[in-house]
Amino acid sequence: MTTAPRARAFAQVDPTPTWVIDRYARCARWRLFPKEFIFKRLQAFGIQKKRVLDFDCGEGVLSSQLALLGGHVTGVDVSPDLLEIAKRRAEVDGIRHRTEFLLRDIVEEPLPESAFDVIVCYAALRHADLRTAGRLFASLKPGGLAVIAEPISFSRLFQRLRDLLPLETDGSGGERQLSREDIAFISGFLSDPTIVYFNLFGRLARFLPNRNRIDRGHPITRTVLVSVLTLDRLLLRLFPFLSRVCSTAVIVGRKPLAPGKKT
Repeated sequence: MTTAPRARAFAQVDPTPTWVIDRYARCARWRLFPKEFIFKRLQAFGIQKKRVLDFDCGEGVLSSQLALLGGHVTGVDVSPDLLEIAKRRAEVDGIRHRTEFLLRDIVEEPLPESAFDVIVCYAALRHADLRTAGRLFASLKPGGLAVIAEPISFSRLFQRLRDLLPLETDGSGGERQLSREDIAFISGFLSDPTIVYFNLFGRLARFLPNRNRIDRGHPITRTVLVSVLTLDRLLLRLFPFLSRVCSTAVIVGRKPLAPGKKT
């Protein structure tokens, strides 16, 4: 499938709003929102001046956010159209000197080994052959941090219900939800990985109007969304088995050190 329609949708590139960077610098609701959780873990590791790989970077939204928060970011994607938008976004945001963008299929053309301090995958591996994971982690330095957020489906019943609903996807070829076995396979590359699940009832947020505008008003939507996500956290803490019907998993872990080395 061509990415040209998606690229045309982002033809007008505006600067990343200050409120977005403030949100991911503070991460006030990191227990509720997967992306805030990701940035919370990145900040705990310290991404300032670190070499960060944004795999499957698309139009560079996350790449710019990572660079604006201090990382030196390499975005990788297979779409030249989207990479042109990513470069334009970095220029508009004034962080082109802290970003580079590579047109590459890493299965065919692997990245340099042990080149990055941090790898971030945000809904990226769902598009890929999971052989990609081995090539991906080979580019992470020993002791480096990987943060991976992916849509999941551990329940066949929920998957059947989802397939019956007219839910919008991004239209990318090969898109899928990862299974429990997929998550275990990815986690196997990391040392003592942590897996945190999100969106139990929170998956219903897609039906809320203005769900992506709660930082700029819309207090009723914000109250409903925060309440539902808070209920999710409580239920998952009390009944961990409910993770099997969540829609998002975030994996956080370090690449194992070479034998004989210490952190």
